[in-house]
Amino acid sequence: MPPAARKLRGPQLYSDSDIAALSGAAFLARLVLDELLAQARSGVLPLELASVCLERIELAGAKPVMVDVIGDQGQPFGHACAVSTDDTIAHALPDEQPLRTGQLATIDLMLSLDGWHADVADTVVVGGGGHPLLDALDAVWQAGLKAIAPGVAWSDVAAAMAGAAEAHDVRLVQGLAGHGIGLAPHELPALPLVPKPSDPPVILRPGMVFTLEPAITSGSGGTVDSEDGWAIRTADGSPAVAREAMIVVENEQTRVLGAS
Repeated sequence: MPPAARKLRGPQLYSDSDIAALSGAAFLARLVLDELLAQARSGVLPLELASVCLERIELAGAKPVMVDVIGDQGQPFGHACAVSTDDTIAHALPDEQPLRTGQLATIDLMLSLDGWHADVADTVVVGGGGHPLLDALDAVWQAGLKAIAPGVAWSDVAAAMAGAAEAHDVRLVQGLAGHGIGLAPHELPALPLVPKPSDPPVILRPGMVFTLEPAITSGSGGTVDSEDGWAIRTADGSPAVAREAMIVVENEQTRVLGAS
C-alpha cells in the first residue's frame, strides 16, 4: 500500500506458536484469493469480486484490512481487495469495468485473523490460459524462494530474482517492496524489489516472517502513480504481473505460509 498507509514496527522474530497463528491467517487469505482468481471471468465486475472478498473474510471471522487503509490523499481504500488489470501493477480500486477475456488480472488482499495479519496476491489470465509473463513470474518467484535462507542478505535474494527476470527478457518493477508482517500488516524490514546502494542492509534470520512479492513487466520497469493515489501503473503502458505470499525463515528451511 502507499507509504502513508504503512505503520512499520519491528523487525520482529516470531515464535513457533506465533508462526502457527500466522499460518492460519495466511491459509485463509490464500483460500479467499484462490476463489476470487477462479471467479475472474469475462464480464465479471471488479466490484463484484471485492464484494465476494469482503463476504468470505467476514464469514470466516476475520477482518478485511484493506478497507480501512488510508492513502496518501487521506481517503480509505474502502474495499476488501484490489483488482488490477493489464498495465496496472497493484492497488487499483475495484470498479464497474467488466473484465475481458485475455486480460491479465492481479488480485491483492489483506486480512487479520485473531490479530494476526496476512497479505497475498496473484495474477491470472481472465478466462483461463497461459501467458509468457506468468511463465517468467514463476521463474522469478522460484529464484527468489530458493535464495532465501538464514544469514542471506536480502540484496542477494533480489539479485537472484533480477537474474531470473533477465534470463526471461523481463524486468522487475521498480519502487515496490516486500515487508515484514505479523501483529501489524506492515513491519520492518522493508525489502525493496530493486534495492538501491543506499538501502540499509537486511540479513535474513530465523523467526522472520515477510512477504515475497515479485512484480515483473515486459517494459522498462518504471512506474507512475494514478491520480486517485492508489493504482500503480507501468510508465510505458506495458503489461505487468505480480505474486505475493508470506515467507517464514526457519533454521533448516524456508516455508511459504498458507500455500494452496
